[in-house]
Amino acid sequence: AKEEKKEDEEMKEVAEKHEDEDMKEEADGEAQEEGVEEEEEAKPKEPEKPKELETDAADETRPKVAPGTVDFSSHDATLNVMPTANNRLLMALTEGGFQYLLAGVRTTVAIKSGRYLFEAKIVESHSGKGDQGASGAGQNGQGPMPRQQVRLGLSTAGSSLFLADGSAGSVSFDSEGYFVHEKSRKRVSQKFGRDVTVALLINLDESSPNANTISLFRDGVRICEPQAIPEKLKGQPLFPTITYKNVTLQVNFGPAPMRPLPFKCHMLSEAAAADVEVAVVPKPADGKYEVLFPVGLPDVGYFDWVDQFVERNPSFVELSDRKIVEWAVKSGMWKPKGAGHSNDKPDMKFGLPQMDDMSVRRLLSHIAPTARRNFIIPELKANLVASERAEALARFTSPEFKKTATVIVGEPTAEYKARVQELLIAEKKRKAEAEKKKKSADGDRKKLLEEKKKKAAAAKRKREGGEKEAKEEEEEEKEEPAADGEIVVELTDEEKALSFRKLGADITENLLAK
Repeated sequence: AKEEKKEDEEMKEVAEKHEDEDMKEEADGEAQEEGVEEEEEAKPKEPEKPKELETDAADETRPKVAPGTVDFSSHDATLNVMPTANNRLLMALTEGGFQYLLAGVRTTVAIKSGRYLFEAKIVESHSGKGDQGASGAGQNGQGPMPRQQVRLGLSTAGSSLFLADGSAGSVSFDSEGYFVHEKSRKRVSQKFGRDVTVALLINLDESSPNANTISLFRDGVRICEPQAIPEKLKGQPLFPTITYKNVTLQVNFGPAPMRPLPFKCHMLSEAAAADVEVAVVPKPADGKYEVLFPVGLPDVGYFDWVDQFVERNPSFVELSDRKIVEWAVKSGMWKPKGAGHSNDKPDMKFGLPQMDDMSVRRLLSHIAPTARRNFIIPELKANLVASERAEALARFTSPEFKKTATVIVGEPTAEYKARVQELLIAEKKRKAEAEKKKKSADGDRKKLLEEKKKKAAAAKRKREGGEKEAKEEEEEEKEEPAADGEIVVELTDEEKALSFRKLGADITENLLAK
């Protein structure tokens, strides 16, 4: 009986022990679960994606633009733009130096209001390498990078065809993911490349929460938030514009998108007539396009006259070496600064064989006569020499062209003199502003250096027990902020008497001596 009693007590102790262990395990489990819940609560939640504010477009009941109205403008494009396949494919010249130059084209209609869409897809990429220059020459032996580029955006009438060239008349996205206006360039989206459909959404609908913005979509998916159209461009008719290099683009204006967006949106070709402005291309009165050869003398305002003429007659395309250099610089090349050159024949050595051997000039001489456009050929020296003038005339043999010469000699008109005065004041003001900016930067650097020295000296005095004295000196040395007024410049009596500007040599002395 005693043994049985002892055995019962031992079994009871074992049972109680197991029960305690079970309770402990259960408590530990509960504590672990609570800890996991606390960790989950403490873990920050991922930010929610912004809600899509664009909504489905209502059915358009107003009269639409006529079929075929929305297209690329052959009169508002660089000469290397080669549209094909019924203007649905955009190609460009890619050899003879043109692999380094951007191509640009505007549409035939500008958007004034409403919300519209067009698409582009890179269907072909070209290497754009060409012949490489010597290492370290001009462009470090290669052309501007990246070799393939696409920019989609908006521009005003008469502005540069090169989006993102620093001018104020355009705003754009590029294939590297940047949003660009003037000199502001910020990354806002993912990159896009070949075989993806990119859509540019232009929202000028004042009733929309995204009014006055542009957005980018890739294969129907938004890849950037709506970007505000700059204030300078608001209220103006804006032309959809494409700038590209070393690619072939498939472009779709409608009526249906290649890759639908999450919401319904009208394509550009389906725009209401009231929402767009159709660009009017003046046709020649006699049915012939003009090739103008200005003839003048060096250093008496020849190129200022040419600039004024082109500004007043934007239908004329300038064919000259100085325009090739300007084109190259806008395409990302460094401007040559060699000695022994002139305004008529600027330095064209870029360190790239197919640019340096004048291949671009040669190709342009073949392309220009095939284009139904007006041209001005301001070759100062060549237009003065009968044999060279005859050679230039022989390129335009088509009966579609009439060839004229304008002789620029004698006393300039009062209007021309007034323009020269305006240009002189503008140039003087630009130099004064540059000088002021330089002085301000130098002053800021000097001030920063002095502040560092003062802080170091104050720290030393503080360590030596002169904290109060250092604080008093700091209060005494506070300066009043400098006034930042507008720069006002005036012409001297000598400058007011000028009829022409001096812009360096129009023709080099060696050439004149011949």
